[in-house]
Amino acid sequence: MSQTSLLKYLQQNNLIDSEGVRKVLLERTKSNKTEEVIIKELNLVDEDVLAKAKSAIFNIPFIDLSTITVPEGVLSEVPIDNLSRYRAVPFERGQGYVKIAMEDPFDIQATQALQSKYPQDTRVQVYISTPASISLILDRRVGDMMGAQVADALEDANIPVTTLDAGPDDSLEALSGDIGSAPVARIVNSILQYAVKSKSSDVHIEVLENRVRVRFRINGVMTERLTLPRTLSAAIVSRIKIMSNLKIDEKRIPQDNRFQIQVNGSKIDVRVSIMPMIYGEKVVLRLLESDTENISLEDTGLRGHAYKVFVDALSVTNGIVLVTGPTGSGKTRTLACSLMKVNDPKVNIISLENPVEIRVPGVTQVQINDDVGLTFANALRAVLRQDPDIVMVGEIRDGETAQLAVQASLTGHLVLSTLHTNSAAAAIPRLVDMGIEPYLLASTIRTVAAQRLPRRICKKCIEAYPVTPEVLRNINEVMGSVNGFDLIAYINKLVASKNSSANAEGAEPTVLKAPEVGPDGVPVVYLYKGKGCDFCGGTGYAGRTGIFEVLDITEKISRMIMEDVTDTDIRNAAIEQGMITMIQDGYLKALEGITTLEEVLRVSKE
Repeated sequence: MSQTSLLKYLQQNNLIDSEGVRKVLLERTKSNKTEEVIIKELNLVDEDVLAKAKSAIFNIPFIDLSTITVPEGVLSEVPIDNLSRYRAVPFERGQGYVKIAMEDPFDIQATQALQSKYPQDTRVQVYISTPASISLILDRRVGDMMGAQVADALEDANIPVTTLDAGPDDSLEALSGDIGSAPVARIVNSILQYAVKSKSSDVHIEVLENRVRVRFRINGVMTERLTLPRTLSAAIVSRIKIMSNLKIDEKRIPQDNRFQIQVNGSKIDVRVSIMPMIYGEKVVLRLLESDTENISLEDTGLRGHAYKVFVDALSVTNGIVLVTGPTGSGKTRTLACSLMKVNDPKVNIISLENPVEIRVPGVTQVQINDDVGLTFANALRAVLRQDPDIVMVGEIRDGETAQLAVQASLTGHLVLSTLHTNSAAAAIPRLVDMGIEPYLLASTIRTVAAQRLPRRICKKCIEAYPVTPEVLRNINEVMGSVNGFDLIAYINKLVASKNSSANAEGAEPTVLKAPEVGPDGVPVVYLYKGKGCDFCGGTGYAGRTGIFEVLDITEKISRMIMEDVTDTDIRNAAIEQGMITMIQDGYLKALEGITTLEEVLRVSKE
């Protein structure tokens, strides 16, 4: 059947609404993309719904690999490189047959290549599965190989393995090219493989008194995954210095540089920082995300009134839009999404960053280099002679950069930048401390967004639980300043909306539970947590989302800025005007089963 049949099937079974069909057909007339590709790009249908629809249309059986146990012997018959290339998982082997789940069961070349891996009398039975469940099995398979890889490397060096804590979430994928033959090179490569596949943002390799500890920052939380003998520390550090072109014999002062690795055709920048310490040298590797294919401002966690205020500020031709928060709170990604939102061939956009982490096609991105005098301030002066419409300054660190940003906004430029403050309102006194006159801030600042990144609850193992009376009181206290907010009515409306959406899409019913009346007549409200499963590595969390507070610089707020009032006064005035605070946004997302109160409180204290 044709791809049109897929769209019709989704429409006939109420899996996609008429507006979604209209969007697909409209996009189809403007591009050569198939309807399936367009549906995926627009996120109109979940991948499991899409796979089940194709299963029904093309009469190919569907299998959810996350619900079954795949025997090791069945997986090991085909090299992992082949399985990764063809996105396939053999999951059942019998006399004269093998069942293989594929992401694309119509790939005849892949099917024939897999068939060649088995005896001629073995019949390959093809199933269709979702990309996520196939990745789950393949990542776990590569993760199981990590222990053997590192153990072999240490055995080659005649050094016993001290500890290798490989949990179920150890998801690695081999880097392109051969792993180095030297034992230490293989260990470093294994560490990088794990970091990439577990989506770690940072890797910490630190020498302790009697061991080398390797920790990974996954979803913003540090996790120890590997311990090596201390005798390997010097060799590991030297290997990383060679990869990043640093001085091997210099151990007295800090050094930093970068190198690049390639995984499945995608290049990943690794920023290296080496610091001398009492037992040797500590290495921190930061993996810089460069993929912009699937990022959008809507996916950051911004929504509702806050989203409207922020987008309206991006639509003006001059002024300053700020994003604030501590290191690792997602500011760079939000700015990158903002640039994607306003990116247009008719607009000249230039960004100044240190480092350039996320590539944005069509934007002139400049790498700051303090060593040669290319500071934010110097670069901004030069950029203003390049006829920009929009300028993104990675960070306002000093008064000189702040003054230039204000002058740029006054001369008809839209300036986007970040500040390190704990709240949106605190950005105003911070800029005043940098020497900016309050009357200039009042006329140039359009909006300030503060954000944090709590972890998301794993969708595979989410469950509801009733809250205690103390927690219920706390929720009511926190949400009390929101005009017209009724907790019970809000949850009932939320549950009804989610159930209605699930029914329309033919998806599983929502796990959200409506409030119930307890034995004493007090309402029983439910929150959510992850039980822990193979998909999330037993943590109960998978991925992160943003919680925001967006300060709209209204006429009243502008007058308060010129009166040089405190950030507390500005914050209170903004709340009176309808601003949802960061804590409140987090609590709303906890009530929706997106994150937990514990996560909201943890990141809000940063």
